[in-house]
Parts: sequence; structure tokens; C-alpha cells
Amino acid sequence: MDPHSKYVNGDVFMARFKYNKTEASMPLWKDKEPRLRGPPPYTPPRDWVYNTKAGPRDGMINVHLVPHSHDDTGWQVTVDQYFYTEVYYILDTLLEFLTQDPNRRFMFVETAFFARWWDQQPATKKEQFSRLVQTGQLEFVNGGWCMHDEAGPYWVEMVDQTTRGHQFLKKNFGAAAYPKGTWQIDPFGHSNTNAWLIAAGSGMNYEFWGRMSYQDFAMRKNESRLEWIWQGSQTLGSSAQIFAGELFGGGGGGYGTFIEFDGTGDQVQDDPRRHDYNIDYWVDMIVTNAQAQAQSTRTDHQMWACGSDFNYQNADHWYHNLDKIIHYANLNGTVNAFYSTPTFYVEQKQKAGLTWEVRQDDIFPLGDADHHYWSGYFTSRPALKRQVHVASNFLNAARQMEVVSGVSKSEIQNPTTRPSPVVGKSWTDSLEGTIGVATHHDGMSGTERQDVADDYALRISESHGEVEEGVALSLNRLLNINATLEHCNCNAVGADNCLNITVCPTTTGAQSFDVVAWNSLGRNSSQYLRIPVSFSSATVTGPMGAVTNVQVDAIDARTLSIPLLYLNKFNMTSQQIAAAEQQIMNNATHVVSFMAELPPMGYGVYTVAAASKPAVRRIAAAANMIENEYYSLSFDMTSGRPSMLTNKRTNTSTTLSVEFGWYNSSVGGCTAGVEADHACDSQKSGAYIFRPNTSTLFPPGPASVAPKLTFNQGQYVQEVYQNFSNWATLVYRLTAGSKFIDVEWTAGPIPMDTPWIPAVAPEHAEHVG
Repeated sequence: MDPHSKYVNGDVFMARFKYNKTEASMPLWKDKEPRLRGPPPYTPPRDWVYNTKAGPRDGMINVHLVPHSHDDTGWQVTVDQYFYTEVYYILDTLLEFLTQDPNRRFMFVETAFFARWWDQQPATKKEQFSRLVQTGQLEFVNGGWCMHDEAGPYWVEMVDQTTRGHQFLKKNFGAAAYPKGTWQIDPFGHSNTNAWLIAAGSGMNYEFWGRMSYQDFAMRKNESRLEWIWQGSQTLGSSAQIFAGELFGGGGGGYGTFIEFDGTGDQVQDDPRRHDYNIDYWVDMIVTNAQAQAQSTRTDHQMWACGSDFNYQNADHWYHNLDKIIHYANLNGTVNAFYSTPTFYVEQKQKAGLTWEVRQDDIFPLGDADHHYWSGYFTSRPALKRQVHVASNFLNAARQMEVVSGVSKSEIQNPTTRPSPVVGKSWTDSLEGTIGVATHHDGMSGTERQDVADDYALRISESHGEVEEGVALSLNRLLNINATLEHCNCNAVGADNCLNITVCPTTTGAQSFDVVAWNSLGRNSSQYLRIPVSFSSATVTGPMGAVTNVQVDAIDARTLSIPLLYLNKFNMTSQQIAAAEQQIMNNATHVVSFMAELPPMGYGVYTVAAASKPAVRRIAAAANMIENEYYSLSFDMTSGRPSMLTNKRTNTSTTLSVEFGWYNSSVGGCTAGVEADHACDSQKSGAYIFRPNTSTLFPPGPASVAPKLTFNQGQYVQEVYQNFSNWATLVYRLTAGSKFIDVEWTAGPIPMDTPWIPAVAPEHAEHVG
């Protein structure tokens, strides 16, 4: 199996009725009796120079051969490891072999890789490459920092990584490098948000995929509807329309063809003096596949994506063989083949003047077969997903502070030591790049190896420190002070400093401290801040010395235990364990909660200080309820679960059910309760594809024991702690003035054994994962 294939360990992709590399449709010259076969059907040109000067021809099937390489910015190895071992040589050899023939073309996508290569080139090679860009031989398509996932990132993260890549291209090549379309061939489903982002937001006018639902593909193939107009926004209307389509594809993840010239396997042999002469076979394959695709394609133009994962490391393999295919296919005269790019292909489609179907839907979830639905990655590696989102929010706030404060990169004392390739001059530049590369469709999607996920997290954390320093300098300047400002985040080693688990060494142990809160929105913002402290009563004063309502609550035992889970106890004595736990334990005892009222794109300063008497009174409330002025949430004390949600403003109620559980993964086989024709499949459950072996949701503990409920009913903050087991807990939280209910979940460490689950009957045992 191809080591770059994404479909190992049970994650299987079906080629689905696309290109076909089969037996020839006619007898081949090499197979005929030598005395009777006559001269070969094709012979090499006398000077061995192949004619690649071709373009569209009216009245013929026009085959656009589009050389490309799909280069993951991290997956089986890290982005830097892929660059040094593979992508560097792609760009290096492309420069040589594109220069040899002005008719050759190539499209490149991932600017994070290109920037790494560009930074290491001498001036002479940069000049050569610039000429290729200016003449259109090498075209940047997509041009983002990576090929982003479309399910995990927020739209602002898609915008940021796309903008960063385009800025790099503009800085180094000018308008000639502006991408005119995008190439989302490998993400596992597609969002209409991406459609309007690409069209209205980025000025590009087309997008192509390599994957779509097998049922949708089959229907569209039969009706010649594999290309359409995609309108991602009803509000933006036609300005959000792009030309879009599914590559006819086949093999290579759906974004290649039967043509595979990357290694020493397939080769076009056109010398009849040598063994294995096969040019007549290749011409036959080109013609028959082009004719077959024409039956499912509107207009006389069809695009063949020539490449796959990390191809063209020796570009001679591809171009030497593609040159022959163009030369001999055009000598045959049945079809017309030539080097092309997606942009040129779309231009020919638009010239036809046809009316195309308009679609507005999302393409989720991706399904390849009955049990091949790509929904596992929606939740894979949730910690990395969260880190990207939190870092992105911090980045946007930091950019605002940088602009209004005027703090420059030259003032930063501790810049990132291993930064992202430079695009701008800001102290936020490296964090922008490390977040951008993590939005890759094998990054925050969670489908990469664990060490690669760790690498994404490390890069963000390293760049985060530089931005924290810049934020501190900016706030000092805006506040006209000279103070040490700390940021409680989750970028430290282990659990030393992470508000997500209620750990903040800066505030813990201090009897008073100031909190500077920044609102990056363009409107007023009111939200509760929750800060760990080591005292049980507090006062809070806000801007202009105004006294702020405050509530102090004890930290629950479950939360206090989390830092201890980061301790690796292997080969440690009991005394060593005790000493280590003492060192990493959370010394905070309580959480201070108060409402911060912040102006648009501005800040507020709040002073928190220990007090001698309780800052908030407990209220008399129903024993099974939490509430504020907007909602009340009731619980069934017998089942230990929520039962009723009431909107107090409209006096309307609805039942509410929240379940916490897990599914048993399939290792392939038959799923109980599914009709026989569709029950069995070898597909396993994995990071890409979620496939349980039953629809049963198993509880995180004995089903006969209801979750334990603990109520905390304060004047400003009311909470219910729901304990399913020692590794699965939920907190429901209502704060005064809030129009939503917070639900905070904590899962882990997930046990390897599940003794409370009944034994599986022997006849079904083989299907249990």
C-alpha cells in the first residue's frame, strides 16, 4: 500500500466508478506474432523531441492534463519533516524540468511549504522561479498556508490561513501569483462557508474537490452533473458563487487518475527496439477513458489531475512520460491532450456559455459506502481543536492591541526561536503561521499521528509566548504603567498554568491582584470571569472604583485532581510520587466569579482582593433546580439527569435530555440490527470514520447507578455537578444576566477495562472492538 495513503488501518476510500486502467480495447503490437505484426503503430521522433505544443481544439474531446502534488502540512510526520525529506525536492526538481519546456505546467497549493523552500534559495534560483510564475507555467492554486479542514476551523481561521498564504505570494511575486481558484481535494467533506469565503472573501472563482458522497457521485455521474455553481450564502447572492466540481479522479484518494509515473512502476515505452513496448497501450487507455468521461461531462473539456501525495520529487519521471502521452495521443487524433491548469480549464468551461445547476448545501458528512461515513474526525483530538480556537481568539485580540498601542516587533525581548516562515513584520506573525498550519485537514481534524499532534501544539505554544510579551507591552502602554503582566493559559509543560483546568499560579497565593480584560468585539460585552484563588471571600472593584458583584465558590475535588493526572508514575516509589504530587498540585482552593463590563474593542481593569467576610449569600431555591432571570433548569433526582428547561421570559417549557456515554468501536464485521444486505463491512472505526458496532450508547459507569448531583446555588452563579463516575463529570452553570447555559464536561482518564458491561454472547464476540 502507498505509504502516503490515508486509507490504512481500516479507513478505506472507494474509487467509485471513475477512471479505469484495464486491458486494452484492441490487440497490442508487442503481443502479435513478430512475423505478422508489421511496423509498430508509433515510433519516436527522429530527434527524440516530443511535441507538447498543444491547446484546445473545437469539436474534439480536450483532455487537460494538470500536474500537481498533494502535500500534507503534517500527517504521518511533521510539517518540517515532510519539507526536508520530500517537498524540498519537489520544488527543486520542478524548477529544472519546467524550465526545460515552456509548454509544461504545474500547480502548487501549500504556501507554508513553498515559503520554507523559498527562504533557502539563492537569488539565481529565485529569479528562475519568478519567471515561471510570471509566464504562468507554475500557478498557485488555493495558495493558503495549507489546505484547511472545513469542519473544525472557524471561518476566521480559514480566512487567516488563506490570507497569510496570499500575502506571502503577493510580497514575492506580485499580482501574477494571485490564486484564481482553490483546490480542496483532500478534506473530508465541504462547507458552504468555504464556498462564500473563497468567492466573496478571496476573489477566487472556482473550487474543486476529490471527495463526495458515493450516492451523490453516482447520481451526478449518470446525469453529467459533477460540476455546478456553488452559492455558499443566500445573503450575498451571486457574489458568493463559484464554479465547483468533483474531480472525475480515481485512485490516489480520488484526486488522481490511473496515470501513475511517480516511481519506477508505470513507464511509457515507445522504442520498438526494446522490450516492453507499450505506447499503443497508453494511447488506447487515454482514448477510451477520455471517451468514457465524456459521457458524464458537460462540454468537450475534461480535467485529469496528474499526481497524488508528495509526487514529483523527481519531476523527470512525470514530465518525460506525460510528454510522450501528449505527443502520441495527439498523433492518434481521436482526442486532444495538452498540459493545463485548473484556471485554464475553468476558462474553457465558461466560454461554453452553459447554464449550470446552482447548489447551496453543505457536503457533510462524507460517505464512501454504507459503513464508511467520515464523522470520526469531527471530535478526534478535541484538545488540539480547542487550542487552535483559543489561540486564534488571542491572536485577534493581540492584533488589535498591537495597532492601538504601536508596540513593534523590535521591542520584543524574547521572539520565537523557531518561528513560522516570515510573512509580515509583526510580533503576531509567527503565531499566525503556527495556527495556520494547524488548520490543515490532517491537523486540527485529529487524523494525524500523536507525535504530529504534539508538534502542532508545540509550535502554537512556542509562538504564543512572543505574543504574550507583546500583549503585556501593549497593555502597559495603554494603561500608562510599568508592571509585570502575566497570562494564564495552557501553553506550559504539563498542568502548571492552565485556566481550562482552573490553574493559575499568578493569582493563586496572592491576596490581591488586578485583572485586565480585553474585548475584541465591535460592541459592548458582558461576561463572567472565573479566576482561581486561595482565599474564600473576596471583593472586586471595577473601572472608576465601582464595586462589582462577586461570588466565591470552593473548587470541587474532581477539578483539583486534574493536575495530578499529568504525573507519569512509572518506576517511581511511593515517596517520589508523594513528593511529585505535592509539587504539581493545584494550590488554589476557590474560584472568584464576577461580571466584566467591557467597551467595544477596549479593556477594563478589575481589582480582586481577599476579604474577611463572605462576598455573596446563598439563596433559598428549589432543591432540584438552578435558575437566573432568563432560565430555570430542573433535574430529576431519581435519574440524576436534567428534566425540564423553562424560558422564564416567555413562560414556555420543554423537556431536556443530556446524555454522557461512549460507543463500542467496530473492528470490522457485521452490525447487529441492520438489514442483512447492509449489515457487514470490513471497515473499522478510527480517527477518520466513526463506526460503532452497535447503536447502543454505553454509560460511563454502571447503568444501574444514577449520576450523583451536587447543587451550588449562589446569588450570581448557580451550578449543578453531575458525577457519572470517577472519570466522567458534567457541570451545568447559570450566571446572572446570561442568556445561555454553560455545560462543562470533563472526561478522563478513560479506563481501559469496562467491568460493568455485560459479557457479549459468543456468536457476536468477533464483532466487538
